[in-house]
Amino acid sequence: MIIMKAFKILRTLLLILGPLSFLVFLVTVYFAASYNPWWNFFKGAFSDLGSPRATNPWIFNIGLMTMGTIIALYSLGILWSVETKLEGFASGLLFVSGIFLFLIGYYPSGTKPHTFVSTWFYLQSFLASAFLGLALLAKKEKLFGSILFLFGILPVPLGYLIQSTIGWPSVAVLELAGALFIEASALTASIYFLRIVKAKTT
Repeated sequence: MIIMKAFKILRTLLLILGPLSFLVFLVTVYFAASYNPWWNFFKGAFSDLGSPRATNPWIFNIGLMTMGTIIALYSLGILWSVETKLEGFASGLLFVSGIFLFLIGYYPSGTKPHTFVSTWFYLQSFLASAFLGLALLAKKEKLFGSILFLFGILPVPLGYLIQSTIGWPSVAVLELAGALFIEASALTASIYFLRIVKAKTT
């Protein structure tokens, strides 16, 4: 009984971690940018703060690795709350996205793997949201399913549309837009699964 109660508390804490990762991102950028006054949100990329030319690049890179770990743990909270295999598959995609985010910090700007792991962090996150949305739609959870599916499929075509029309002012703005979609997806998924966990315990 005590073990089961502890497991439920742990699962709840893990489900809360997802949305909190964005706060870690904001704090990381704030402190990293404070040591690099030359950095400009409207001209550069966030990864510039972790590049060799940055002062104290470890702040940004360790922040990314911390966020990657948080997302990987968050995916376990989802995995322990799912009811279908497709939901479990989506949580696996999210776990891999956490690994890629960790690797962005491990392979900072200026290293060969950086572009690859950065791109795939975003793509894996969007795929996780899309598949989780499909899984919930299959369970007749139309509201949460539709929202998560849209958060998964809209960012890439929307990004290309903006780039081909008015253009993105900087890579950092594009990265933030993608991060906001990921945060919105994490918040939506957390609300859904926390409701499921609460319903099972009452």
